Amino acid sequence: MKEIKKKKIRFDLSVWVTVSALAVLAGILSVMMFAQFQGRKNQAQMLFVEKGTTLIRSFEAGLQYRGDFEGGEFYLQKLLMETAQQPDIDYMIVTDSRGRILADSEPAMLGLHYGLDLGTVRLADSTKIAWRQTANPDGAGTFEVYRGFSPWRVPMVEEGQSPMIVFVGFDMSKIESASREDTFRTLFVALILALIGSLAIVSLFLVQAYRLTRSSLSRITVFSEALVNHLPIGLIAVDPQGCIAACNEKAQEFFEGACPDAAGRQADVVLPTALWRLLEDVHEGAGVIERDVQLTDHRGETNIWEVVAATFTDDDGNEGRILLARDVTAMRRMEKEVARSRHLRAIGSLAAGVAHEIRNPLSSIRGFAVYFKERLSGHPDDELTADIMIAETERLNRVISQLIEFARPLELKTERANMADLVGHAIRLIAAEAREKSIGIEVRAEDGLPPVDVDPDRVKQVLLNILLNALAAMPDGGRLSVDSSIRKDDLEVVIADTGEGISSENMPRIYDPYFTSKPAGTGLGLAVVQKIMDAHGGRVQIESRAGAGTKVVLGFPRSEK
Repeated sequence: MKEIKKKKIRFDLSVWVTVSALAVLAGILSVMMFAQFQGRKNQAQMLFVEKGTTLIRSFEAGLQYRGDFEGGEFYLQKLLMETAQQPDIDYMIVTDSRGRILADSEPAMLGLHYGLDLGTVRLADSTKIAWRQTANPDGAGTFEVYRGFSPWRVPMVEEGQSPMIVFVGFDMSKIESASREDTFRTLFVALILALIGSLAIVSLFLVQAYRLTRSSLSRITVFSEALVNHLPIGLIAVDPQGCIAACNEKAQEFFEGACPDAAGRQADVVLPTALWRLLEDVHEGAGVIERDVQLTDHRGETNIWEVVAATFTDDDGNEGRILLARDVTAMRRMEKEVARSRHLRAIGSLAAGVAHEIRNPLSSIRGFAVYFKERLSGHPDDELTADIMIAETERLNRVISQLIEFARPLELKTERANMADLVGHAIRLIAAEAREKSIGIEVRAEDGLPPVDVDPDRVKQVLLNILLNALAAMPDGGRLSVDSSIRKDDLEVVIADTGEGISSENMPRIYDPYFTSKPAGTGLGLAVVQKIMDAHGGRVQIESRAGAGTKVVLGFPRSEK
């Protein structure tokens, strides 16, 4: 929701910026148009004023050429009408200082009054050009230029004549038509400029948005590629044609080579058969398929992979398949160890109860066996039978004692000990038997092994049980090696032999009590080893194959300084 809100704010901000930019552009165009209109209006006014001034001066000069005022009104009217015939002149009027029309381009107007609203008395005494724009009900507007003038050579005051006022009205139809056309052209140009400016602004924002989107997409692409490539889970995508479309570094464990080399190749050729069959089982509507698959890598090691397969559909409706796989070998091994530990605890509790119930009758049987041996003294066959009974009851008693010991919680007496010394002590105990079987022993210890907090007697028991199992697995001789080294979190002791090994069928049961492949074995050796290692907070791992020997790894927690 926060991300959506951020995007919305960014979108609103862009809209407001666009509107503001367009408003500024419109304001600039409006100012330019107003300035242009005002300039053309002033230019037209100056043109009419100059033309009117010239016309009035010419008219005044024509009257002054007459020389006297006698018969002047007729000449005034005639000259005015001739002058009014020039293009663009709408009318010409001459009035006295009281506004009475003395001459007019429309003779019907003679004797009427005109210009009273302008103050004709004051205006007649002034020779300064004035102008105004008036409305014409019959057509276009009229631009009027006027001033007072003295048309005769002799001053009018001496002749008894009052000053006159001449009015020249210019037809503005052509100017207004040209102005409308110019306005239309200006508006058209302004519209084109506004459109170009708008497109430029929108283009800038589109370019910016494109760059931001491209930059964001690039960052997201780099991040997603880095995330996918460094996932601890193998990822493989297969297109509808069955070719590998994408994969990550973890998925390279399924085939030889790198992901770029595998892209585009047929999945049934590149992937292991188990994975390809799982992908074939996936189809639309089947949902997600989860399965554990055992795969052997190029090193020959077999691992357990938890595989999830599903279908996906892109925007174009093309259906593909995706496969996710993670190595769960350690997890499955841990689950088995937890289940085995629970199983052993249940067996131990049951065995302890059974052992206590058997021990008392067993003591009575041994007592009767001793009694019959004494009563049958002198009969060798009966004495031998009694001895066998006594020996078997003692052997059964030892088994029960071991069973009770196995079921009883361990009480460790820990102390700081040197692992090399404990290994050396165990080796000395089996050295004679190893020589008899022609077994070579190699003991290696890394320099500077730290001491560990363990129960020395229990650790010796662990080492001795494993070493005796190794000797029993090499009846015809072989090689036994014991390596002690430092690891990141613990001190590790690795015991390896070249014996008969353990079959794959027996590997899941090696820690079960009373399970043994040796005729004289009790089946409690490795069960006791695991219990002692668990009590120390350590670990025991056994790797073996039939005919390839066995390797036992013991991990002891390092002592805190």
